[in-house]
Amino acid sequence: MDKKIRLTPFTYYLARGLFFLAFLALFGAWLTELTGGSLLGLSQQHLFYDAIVLSLFGIGMYLDG
Repeated sequence: MDKKIRLTPFTYYLARGLFFLAFLALFGAWLTELTGGSLLGLSQQHLFYDAIVLSLFGIGMYLDG
């Protein structure tokens, strides 16, 4: 039980980091839509899927904490 209490802040920080990365992926997808190209070799569809997966992982981390 003591271990769960110590890991709770870590999971919240990890969830926030995942949400930040999801926002960056969503912003990158928006940029690729404007430019019509790719960002770091990733297509717009790939960046949208990355944003979805990172958001779901972030939600899971918040629920785990």
